[in-house]
Amino acid sequence: KRAFLPKFLAAVFALTVVLAASTDAFGAATIVILNNDAAGVGFNDPTPAAPVGNNTGTTLGQQRLNAFQFAANVWGATLNSGAAITVRASWAEMECSTNSAVLASAGAVGIVRNFPNAPFTDTWYPASLANALGGSDFNPSSPEISARFNSRIGTPGCFEGRRFYLGLDGIHGADIDLVSVLMHEFGHGLGFQTFTSGSTGAQATNQAGQAFPSHYDHFLADNTTAKTWAQMTDAERQASAFNTGHLIWTGSNVVNDLRAVLGTPRVRVNSPSTIAGNYTATTADFGPRVSAAGTTSSVAMASPADGCTALTNPAAVSGRVALIDRGTCNFVVKVRNAQNAGAVGVIVANNVTGAPIQMGGGDSTITIPSLMVSLTDGSTLKSQLTAGLNATLLLDNFAPAGVDAQGRPLMFAPSSFESGSSVSHWDTSLSPNQLMEPSVSGDLIHSIALTADLTASQMRDIGWSLNPIGDVNFFVRQHYLDFLNRQPDSNGLYFWREDVFNCGVDKACIEVKRIHVSAAFFLSIEFQGTGNLVYKMYKAGFGNMPGTPVAVRRVDFLNDTRQIQSTPAQVIVGQGAWEQQLESNKQAFALAFVQRPAFQSAHAGQDAAAFVNSLFANAGVTPTAAERDAAVSAFGAGGTSGQTAALRSVAESNSVSTRTFNEAFVLMQYFGYLQRDPDAAPDSNFSGYNFWLGKLNEFGGNFINAEMVKAFIDSTEYRNRFGQ
Repeated sequence: KRAFLPKFLAAVFALTVVLAASTDAFGAATIVILNNDAAGVGFNDPTPAAPVGNNTGTTLGQQRLNAFQFAANVWGATLNSGAAITVRASWAEMECSTNSAVLASAGAVGIVRNFPNAPFTDTWYPASLANALGGSDFNPSSPEISARFNSRIGTPGCFEGRRFYLGLDGIHGADIDLVSVLMHEFGHGLGFQTFTSGSTGAQATNQAGQAFPSHYDHFLADNTTAKTWAQMTDAERQASAFNTGHLIWTGSNVVNDLRAVLGTPRVRVNSPSTIAGNYTATTADFGPRVSAAGTTSSVAMASPADGCTALTNPAAVSGRVALIDRGTCNFVVKVRNAQNAGAVGVIVANNVTGAPIQMGGGDSTITIPSLMVSLTDGSTLKSQLTAGLNATLLLDNFAPAGVDAQGRPLMFAPSSFESGSSVSHWDTSLSPNQLMEPSVSGDLIHSIALTADLTASQMRDIGWSLNPIGDVNFFVRQHYLDFLNRQPDSNGLYFWREDVFNCGVDKACIEVKRIHVSAAFFLSIEFQGTGNLVYKMYKAGFGNMPGTPVAVRRVDFLNDTRQIQSTPAQVIVGQGAWEQQLESNKQAFALAFVQRPAFQSAHAGQDAAAFVNSLFANAGVTPTAAERDAAVSAFGAGGTSGQTAALRSVAESNSVSTRTFNEAFVLMQYFGYLQRDPDAAPDSNFSGYNFWLGKLNEFGGNFINAEMVKAFIDSTEYRNRFGQ
């Protein structure tokens, strides 16, 4: 793991000019930043600063405020709370040395027990969670979270050479990403902490001296004693806090969700069979993370082998995974040069014996994943380059990292108790790096939800109501599942996520970007060549279903779309020979489609002219002479091969594509977002479908002006798919 700092002080709890709130269309929590700095310092520092990484502030203080608001927006977009959450924030001189520093400290200002709707009685809860669960602010005169950040970072004698990166895009290079630190600290204040002392095991007490467990303690357990912290004695808790490898989290949401998040990075060789299998790999602090779906392609050796200058064999590398030797220059240079040559991923082979290392660095232009393998494994790969070497760069969720034998995640319990770090963090063995680990990591992606992070799952365990669809990474990933029927590839997920993040704290921009990203999946080459082609084939082959304004039911559409997307090969636009794979899949699907008994029955005995005319008539189209002639010519001598060619000619014609575009677009809102047919419950007819089709037609297909996509992604029905 790569950590910028050896320690990250957090989970501090002390019973001891308001900015814009974070409520928007995607979440129900209002998070308010309360500026607690004096004039001229911290948030009020007037030092001029050039805009950086989507942070448009022009002073140091304003950029700090923007970073705080961005982090608040990420949390506010997911959490549900009727009571506002106020963060009292300030900058101060904190513990620091030349090679170590406390970045920040944060925690709940107050703790509450036995409030209405409390999940556990006689249990301490942070004020923000108690307010959300209880439905009111129990202490409206007090903020819920207090956060202090180290203003000395990067100054003489304080972790020199590093500074807080104030950009909002996560492209921090060797600097410390302030947004990630902020999101971490807010997480503590919202409940990722125990109020029980890890050093003594003593529970927090009321004014009468009565001790009670923390909300956190009901899910914090030791697999040696099989007890939760709420069940232990003080001495048992004290011992558990440094029982390395045995302090665990037992909450059902986290345990059930972790296989969608945690895994082991692999280079999986698919061919040749003589070396096929999984190879140990390490990740990079830059570019997109590897995903469960992975990036699959043939592997080509870079030239020069170290990749330190522009590659001289771009034709060999383009569309493939580039294999590059470590050495001579830094990792970002190698990967950027491979990307410039058209590579879809990079495998770096170590140049020294031993295990591969984490690849450090930062570069906002890198959009392809990269992994490192050992010197020995690199040599094995090189030996098979001429034998059809094909590999996948992936995160193997079948081997979650950082869990015990029962599949429960480990909590941070070093052998020597570390104040501010022990107990109230995930263990550092979890992979990928998690937001709530004790050390800030360079590859965090400003996400708290599946499949990037377990924080949202932990928040659900302790009692928070939330909706992860407000999380940008989750939002984009869900579109791959709903419209492309597959896990996202690393490159695509990174591209669309960053497209939304480019808005910074501009909420109007964020709303528009989310709409554009949503629509992009219907408009994409991949969907138009698969799902939309399926729809057009049904339309041309059969016309609308009797008594309905649509050509196909969702169950049939999904089955056929999955077939055309994956048979004979999975299509991922931008990876490998995807154009050829897509064409092969279209041909295979169309041939099978025309051989179906229903299709043959509908078109039995038709010659070329009659067949083509019936297809255009079913689609409701009067074709151009050129389109009709092309389809008749494609029919040729007839038979299933002739019918296949003619059907594709008609379905892919401009007239049919234009005629069916809006109706397919509206139908896919129901199929994708709502996961149902337009006349299925809660509807009983096609009135909703007809309304939106009318709107889209009225605005000439402009889905922004028609507010169609916005209506579906903001709808209660869509949001309720993911949580209340």
